Amino acid sequence: MLKNKSYFAIFLLLISLFLVIAACSNTNNESNESKDKETRVVKTIHGDIEIPANPKRIVVESYLPTLLILGEEPVGATKVDVENVHIQDIINAGIESTGEGSMEKILELQPDLIISSDMDKGAFEKFSKIAPTIIIPYESYSDVHEEVRAIGGMLGKDKEAEKWLATFDEKIQQHREKVQAVMEEGETVSILGSFAKDTYIYGDGIYKGGQAIYKQLQLTPSKRIKEELIDKGESYKQVSFEVMTEYAGDYIFFDQSNGGKFDRNDPVWESVDAVKKGNVFYLDEKRFRAYDPIAVLAQAEEVADMLVAKKNSEK
Repeated sequence: MLKNKSYFAIFLLLISLFLVIAACSNTNNESNESKDKETRVVKTIHGDIEIPANPKRIVVESYLPTLLILGEEPVGATKVDVENVHIQDIINAGIESTGEGSMEKILELQPDLIISSDMDKGAFEKFSKIAPTIIIPYESYSDVHEEVRAIGGMLGKDKEAEKWLATFDEKIQQHREKVQAVMEEGETVSILGSFAKDTYIYGDGIYKGGQAIYKQLQLTPSKRIKEELIDKGESYKQVSFEVMTEYAGDYIFFDQSNGGKFDRNDPVWESVDAVKKGNVFYLDEKRFRAYDPIAVLAQAEEVADMLVAKKNSEK
């Protein structure tokens, strides 16, 4: 009789434990489901947009590197994003390419949030039919700090944003000091380029390392680039080849991209002082095309190393 009572007591105990575990499991499931359903409101150029507070399936165009440094791993990104040379050591192989923003592929990925630039002017109307959509036009942010903090705020990743920026600032300061140690007072730099069939001059915006060179390394622009571009908030300006040379600084960073043709032996080009002295750095198109935070940091390091190496060779 006593043995039967003991078995019965053990049975009741096991039943009680099972019910407790089941209750905890249900509570956790309900908590997770509730968390997944939470939303936040983000201010965008299309007004207030309600997005998931914890998006699980983000598709992104143009801002993949920024999401990665914030700890987000999108399910899809454009071909250009996925092939960005600056993120190959941190990109997840599971991020699928959406090509040039294929609607079919984006639908297949079933996103719960889409973040895009305004490359396609009808992007918002198309994408918002699939999932909540945030459109961030090109040059919305003046520098790395603005971009990382803004997108970090949208996704509830403010702490992650500040942590990454602290490291960014530390590294930029190191590169800046390297350059300052070799550049002489009053020496200027300029960013020029041949893009397709035209020639351009560039300011401190998102093109051709402009932010890295002028804003982060704080190199001094040639007088005309400062007055005609930077002071006016212009990122670039198309000019004739002959006029382009008039914007040359003591050191030139030259971009040749999108099939741009450029004759380095042209007499006009060879007459420029910086060219005569060999103070021209021809930029790698793939490495200086991107303008994301990771690219800007890498470009600043490369430019600093170029100048230091050049200066040391002159000793």
